[in-house]
Amino acid sequence: MYSAESASQYLRNEIFPQFAAPPYGDIETKSICRHRPVYLFRENQRQLSVVGKPYEFGGTPGDHAWAHAEREFDNLKLLREQYGMGDDNLQVVRPLGKNNFLSSMVMVGFAPGKPLEHYICKAIYDRQGQRLYDKLGNLASFFRKLHYNTGAPRQVSLNLPQWYLDRVLDSLSQWSLSRWERQSIEQMAGDWWRRGEMFTDNEVIVHGDATPTNFLFENDRVTAIDLEKMKWADRCWDLGFVAAELKHHFLWRTGSGAGAEPFIGHFLWQYAGLDENFFHRITHRLPLFMSLGLLRIARNSWLGDSYRRMLVREASVCLQYKP
Repeated sequence: MYSAESASQYLRNEIFPQFAAPPYGDIETKSICRHRPVYLFRENQRQLSVVGKPYEFGGTPGDHAWAHAEREFDNLKLLREQYGMGDDNLQVVRPLGKNNFLSSMVMVGFAPGKPLEHYICKAIYDRQGQRLYDKLGNLASFFRKLHYNTGAPRQVSLNLPQWYLDRVLDSLSQWSLSRWERQSIEQMAGDWWRRGEMFTDNEVIVHGDATPTNFLFENDRVTAIDLEKMKWADRCWDLGFVAAELKHHFLWRTGSGAGAEPFIGHFLWQYAGLDENFFHRITHRLPLFMSLGLLRIARNSWLGDSYRRMLVREASVCLQYKP
């Protein structure tokens, strides 16, 4: 179980020596996440900073928590050591350790910078659109590197998006999504399942949780965090979820999603490397994954019922797209 004393001992014995030899000074602890326990540990003498993310909280069984912690640690290690995602400005955060006795905590390096959400808000409220364009260009470069470095010889499958759609619809049905609404969405999705010829791309490793808080920007550097949901999938899994998040933030904060369109287009064009044919291939199947992203966001009860229904309608519009 997590305690300040046991965390301090672990940091001094196993984490800080990866940066500098002892002795170490006092350690300050700060909570840095509103939605779940995540801690910034700062050592004052050597100016060392690391982040700890416990998985055992809110009643999560210990064995399940430890499995999640091991998955995230192993994913980060794999990407950095085997796929070159730790050696330049486009990287995933550095894994430092995992401890089953500290509430299944994963320790990672501290990544300076501001999340993508910061630049979205600046574009909406302070008319700093160019800064968001720049950061989306950096993010596109990150995904292009991640997907290029991890490409597999096997073709993408529709099994994963089909499974995920069932999962989010099950969740939304526990809210107030009617049986008729669910059947309508499943019917529209069925048109996508029958277009198998569109899905001829090879699988890549995707981040799997491409939300605006999981990418930190400092100048031209992009650092991705929270890789627990990493998986092999269609590259549009990441691209569509980023597009869904941009649409959501503009819709939620301004009442209209239209303002997101230029930024979505810019992100996809930069990802395609200005290759028009490649751009068209990814944008033809992107609406399916964008709809999955919108439905996922709609599961958040704190958004309010009327807005959640708006997200479901936007997802339906995406599913009606005919390439």
